[in-house]
Amino acid sequence: MPRAPAVIGNLVESAMGRPAQLLDAREPAPGFLELELHAEPPPGGWHPGHEIQIRATPTQGRRYTVRAVGVTDSGSERITVLAATDADGPGTMWMRRLRVGSRTTVLAGRHRPLREHGSRRLYLGDGSALGTLDACARDGNASIVAVEVPAEAVGPLTDRWPRYRFLSATGAPGDALQTWLEQAVGDGEVETLDGAVLLGHAQSIQRQRRVLTDSLHLPRQAITTKPYWATGRAGL
Repeated sequence: MPRAPAVIGNLVESAMGRPAQLLDAREPAPGFLELELHAEPPPGGWHPGHEIQIRATPTQGRRYTVRAVGVTDSGSERITVLAATDADGPGTMWMRRLRVGSRTTVLAGRHRPLREHGSRRLYLGDGSALGTLDACARDGNASIVAVEVPAEAVGPLTDRWPRYRFLSATGAPGDALQTWLEQAVGDGEVETLDGAVLLGHAQSIQRQRRVLTDSLHLPRQAITTKPYWATGRAGL
């Protein structure tokens, strides 16, 4: 339900809506907003990597990923969502209107894990995918994670996630990641990997997959792709 008539949105919300309350909101780095929510769990409970939707407007929905699941001091379940706000789209405006204690509704069904292959994976994405990448890659010590983010966010994010490689966005979307990937392939840094997860900007994903299949000879079925946005389309 990224975009749908209000009546359809109402029906989806009545079927999948979960009451939620904002417990905390913080900016871990410029261009990022992290929300901690207490939300009624869907069937099967909450899981890191769980996809949720919010109704940014009566006719516009936006998808986000649960980065982490925990427990509040009172023993109730809480979820954490990390979102990129540099696009300044409907989802960003919806989030910035929330205040601690605000009650809202999130849409969620049973968790469907992201399809992943191999045990030594490469995770690539931009800021819009950081929450998903962290949810998926946190237990994979043999994996490599590279994320393209605004220059001013590189320092704070590196301090928080020193194992990940944060690349300063330069030029067109995906250029910094593409340059790093081509160099990593040439240097043999990624030659032992047997799977990849490519998230974020649609056109960048296509370029990255081409490098992995043509230069690294990684089978297409070993590469998971999921575009979150595309050049020329409305912001997040």
